[in-house]
Amino acid sequence: MPGDVQSQSGIIWAYRFDEDGLPSRVPRDILPDLNPAEGFVWLHLDLVHTRAQSWIAEQALPDATQEAFLSHEQHQRLDHSANLAWGVSHDLIRDIAHKSEDVGALRWIVGDRFLLTGRREALHSIRMTAEALDRGEPAASPAGLFEQIIEYIIDDVTDAVIRLVDETDSVEDHILLDRLHDGPQRVGAVRRTAVRLHRQLSGLHVLFRRFAETPSGRSAPDAVKAAALRLLQRIDGLHHDVQSVQDRARLLQDEIAARSASRTNRQLYVLSLLTALFLPATFITGLFGINVKGLPWVESDFGAAFVSLSCICAALFTLILLRRRGVIGD
Repeated sequence: MPGDVQSQSGIIWAYRFDEDGLPSRVPRDILPDLNPAEGFVWLHLDLVHTRAQSWIAEQALPDATQEAFLSHEQHQRLDHSANLAWGVSHDLIRDIAHKSEDVGALRWIVGDRFLLTGRREALHSIRMTAEALDRGEPAASPAGLFEQIIEYIIDDVTDAVIRLVDETDSVEDHILLDRLHDGPQRVGAVRRTAVRLHRQLSGLHVLFRRFAETPSGRSAPDAVKAAALRLLQRIDGLHHDVQSVQDRARLLQDEIAARSASRTNRQLYVLSLLTALFLPATFITGLFGINVKGLPWVESDFGAAFVSLSCICAALFTLILLRRRGVIGD
């Protein structure tokens, strides 16, 4: 559309919030200002769009902030100045209809009167936040809106942890009943997902704890610090839950390995017994199989029966000997 100046600048959507925090969409033919006369704004940008990069470069933002916002770095990070906080957080990539299991980078800048977010793939938490704003849910400040976005990320992790706990319980029940045939594959999938969630939470945990609790010579926005402290409490509990799932998955892998080794040992035990029982019979049949004179029962009509009886007696003798030596039974 010729009048869609926001799309021409790489802005996916823009919201304006009044003094009471009530949101409203900024019309597409209006390019919002980062310093509105009242309230604050949220601008979400498509960083693949070359014009979005140019638009960011035109704003009165510190060079370090612009560099972090436009970079291709995927590691989670958080930095700040006296009146700005910016960084990178991981979020689930959203496909056409649902969230996927892949992780993308959400870049954000929190100011006194604006929140800037950017992405290169569609992200789930951003979509959930926009849908909440469209329903009329308020946001008191840019820091509060940023906290909402991170909470949606944490909610996604919480849902994933609940699914992992249920899957772990199911695998554990089947293992204890000895009915699980695809146990290693299912436990491996649980561990892979738990490792991904652990890395995502560990990054957020380290960043927010360092930002909120570690003294620094540089001043930082108090509202963002307060939001980081509140988020840190949720992340701590969830981090413990993910660690618990990882520990249970490792124990289940050990249990599966032990049961597999025990099953293999039982099978080898049976094979060894069968080999021991049939070894004398094999020797006898081999002995009578040589075509030389002097073998007993060669001319007897019942020679084959005598040889078979000898094999059975030899096997029984071996069985009795093994039982007396404690190899079989008690």
